[in-house]
Amino acid sequence: MIQVRFAHIKVFCLLIRLSVSFAAVVLAGGNLMAQTGGLLAPGCWENKANVTTVYGNVKGVSDKGNTWCWRGIPYAVPPVGALRWKAPVDPAPWTGIRSARKFASPASQLFPRLGPMGSEDCLHLNIWRPKNTETRLPVYVFIHGGGNSIGTGNSGDYYGHAVAGESKMVYVTVNFRLGVMGWFRHPAVTGSGTPEDQSGNFGTLDLIKALQWIHKNIEAFGGDPGNVTIAGESGGAFDVLSLMTSPLASGLFHRAVCESGINMIYSTKQAEEQTLALVKNLLIADRKASDEPAAELVYKGMNAYEIDTYLRSKSPAEIMKRIPVIFGVMAQWRSIYTDGTVLPAKGYQVFSDGTWANKVPLVIGVNKNEATLFNLLLRKDAPGTRDFELMSRYQSLLWRVCGLDTIARAMASNPGSPPVYAYRFEWGSPDNSGFSVLPDELGSKIGASHYAEIPFFLGMRKNQLSLLTGKTFTAKNLPGREKLTRLSLSYLKNFAARGNPNGTGLPLWNPWNPAIGADKYIVLDAGLNDLKISSGSDSLSVKMVIDLIKTELREPEQTNILKKLSSPLPFGLGK
Repeated sequence: MIQVRFAHIKVFCLLIRLSVSFAAVVLAGGNLMAQTGGLLAPGCWENKANVTTVYGNVKGVSDKGNTWCWRGIPYAVPPVGALRWKAPVDPAPWTGIRSARKFASPASQLFPRLGPMGSEDCLHLNIWRPKNTETRLPVYVFIHGGGNSIGTGNSGDYYGHAVAGESKMVYVTVNFRLGVMGWFRHPAVTGSGTPEDQSGNFGTLDLIKALQWIHKNIEAFGGDPGNVTIAGESGGAFDVLSLMTSPLASGLFHRAVCESGINMIYSTKQAEEQTLALVKNLLIADRKASDEPAAELVYKGMNAYEIDTYLRSKSPAEIMKRIPVIFGVMAQWRSIYTDGTVLPAKGYQVFSDGTWANKVPLVIGVNKNEATLFNLLLRKDAPGTRDFELMSRYQSLLWRVCGLDTIARAMASNPGSPPVYAYRFEWGSPDNSGFSVLPDELGSKIGASHYAEIPFFLGMRKNQLSLLTGKTFTAKNLPGREKLTRLSLSYLKNFAARGNPNGTGLPLWNPWNPAIGADKYIVLDAGLNDLKISSGSDSLSVKMVIDLIKTELREPEQTNILKKLSSPLPFGLGK
């Protein structure tokens, strides 16, 4: 019966194509592309590598896990030349069959000691789906991490065959403009054009353009444009939160997953102030000024045309080299602005007052030891020292406040809002007795660090950070690790399909309940052999963390730790 129905579907798709082609021949001498502004009718899914999008045909490849994969599909015109620091534009249609076998370039970015990488021509996406005839599959769009300054959707960390093959979803990763190329405001450069051009939120607009492309085309890959989940980790989670507030993204996604994000958003004034500082740094580097006061004088003598021409003459690498660096590799460049068009002028206050644009079911959470990875990279305090232990503990608690509790409380305070399913990921963190499933001293050194949930949530089953953290995945912890991976995949599969992670045989995951003593979050953990799933009813605030520090520490240690926590780091108290 299934084979018969599929045959009928194939015939129906063929008839549609023949009808459209015949009509075009009659009306315009067979030039369909000319009569439709260069666009095609999207094809029907036929379980083949060759797929017809509205912009042209693409041919993918067979991939791991019995999946199909399409790499490097353009979702917008390259944002180069006059399109630098402009809102993205729909891609130009093509004729013939475009190969989608290889990844396209990542976004322009700069790694200390490694130098510049990527290209401004970066607006491409990648798609995986299972090899079968099923259609109307849930669509899972993953936004990579890296603080919106580094990273790529091409990374093996986010490879899509496991999610697509095991969870029976269409899985998409996206490349978008990063750092100063993606978030940039200056009246001489962005002071004209459309409201979107003037917003400065070009990386956000890239993601919206990618979602628009998915809405138009994903049915050709067997996906359901009416059931799209956006997910992101770290910087990608920042973007998920911002997209939930954007009126321009309305109707483009229906669920959201926010892993280890923080509710950071900046004013347009802050955006323009950092650009002014950047221009001065460039002038000094070009020896047009000897120091900051001299650069200020040179800048004041430049008109708008000269400033615009000067900045556009620079390569991304030349610009990025003049930005301070934080965390050793991520640029200290504020992204995500309250411009009033792409994102609301009130910022994340909309979560508290109930006016955010895209009210969809949300999975949101943090890892218990978020800060250990960054402290290991920064090496300000040696692992194993008391300062390392204290800073990691309190920074991780503050990360939880800003990345989970504050957001969940705000959303749940609005009666009738969609459910918020909160989690705390604890695999690897030492238990109350000090035991960790991680080998050697990695439990106390790293624990459940930032990024630790990625291989579990995406089913990759390998630790991509082992060169930095040491080998955390071992044969000894494999049984429990595999059970937690399967559980995580099941929860997210159910959530993407129905907006509720629960299912038959799974531990119950209650949504955030604002009532005192009620369940707030689920704890995702496993021992060497078995799952360790529980729930928590507590909720933290910044004041509670400060009070905890004052209770637990004596002087002068108390003042020392509070001073360190006030530094301008995402997981500190400062801005």
